[in-house]
Amino acid sequence: MNRRWLIVGVSGVLLICGGILVRTEHENHQLAKRAAAYRIRAEQGDAKSQWTLGATYYYGRGVTKDYGEAARWYRKAAEQGNANGEYSLAYMYHEGQGLPQDDSEAARWCRKAAEQGNALAENALGFIYRRGEGVLRDDTEAVRWYRKSAEQGYPPAEYDLGYMYYYGDGVPRDRVRANDLFRQAAAQGNEDARRALECDRKGISIDPGAGLRGLQ
Repeated sequence: MNRRWLIVGVSGVLLICGGILVRTEHENHQLAKRAAAYRIRAEQGDAKSQWTLGATYYYGRGVTKDYGEAARWYRKAAEQGNANGEYSLAYMYHEGQGLPQDDSEAARWCRKAAEQGNALAENALGFIYRRGEGVLRDDTEAVRWYRKSAEQGYPPAEYDLGYMYYYGDGVPRDRVRANDLFRQAAAQGNEDARRALECDRKGISIDPGAGLRGLQ
């Protein structure tokens, strides 16, 4: 009896695994088809498709992961003024993925995207000024860019701006305002903000947060 159940169980597992393999192959085929379609439009000069093809290479969706190719297509989109392309190229420079690491170039491209109102780039530029990476460190400028991103409802920026208010970096110290911002971010699932509220209740130091998350 036990042996029979074992055989049935193994057969069931094999059927399930077979189904997963078929589904995975189908999904990979679909991703490859999409990548091919993006390439056609990208090669015709469509900036959005160039950025999407860059992301396809970055994550290896339907193609072999290739940071060099990702950076190449991000640059093509960025040079046409595509904010997502500018932001993604900034990230590649910051991390040194697919091209040499260069904080100055990261800051330059990040600013271009931020000036177009890209919330992720605004927050990242705040981080760049906060750390002084490729620019002179300037907490006031950091606050300005964090605020622009936070006003668009981007949770990490709400947390970062709250942190600046909490310690009075670049703005007058205001823990009431800080906690309001932490609550806004926490309500959207931001774990840094949730921990900050807990730390404030316990009277212990608040972590400055992940920071680099703002670049991708």
